[in-house]
Amino acid sequence: MKKHPPQTLASRQEQLQRQITAAFHLLQGSLHKNPSQRGYHLTIKVKQKTVTKYVRKDLVPMVRLMTGNHLKVRKLLAKLSGVNWRLLQLPDE
Repeated sequence: MKKHPPQTLASRQEQLQRQITAAFHLLQGSLHKNPSQRGYHLTIKVKQKTVTKYVRKDLVPMVRLMTGNHLKVRKLLAKLSGVNWRLLQLPDE
């Protein structure tokens, strides 16, 4: 594991928090176009069951953006958790 100065880690923490906040317009699920049916569907897992919701064609670009933001936030949260852990490991000053 690389050693980083506390200021660098704190700066990275703030940067990740800003990125997460900016991507908070999100929607969980996967968008699919079913060839046997018209339109698009958003699928999500709810209590270990797949739930499918119809998505109007005019909403598809927004749903794509929002599901992309969900994946982005998940990755950013994992990075933030790593930075937070490294900050916790720093010796008290």
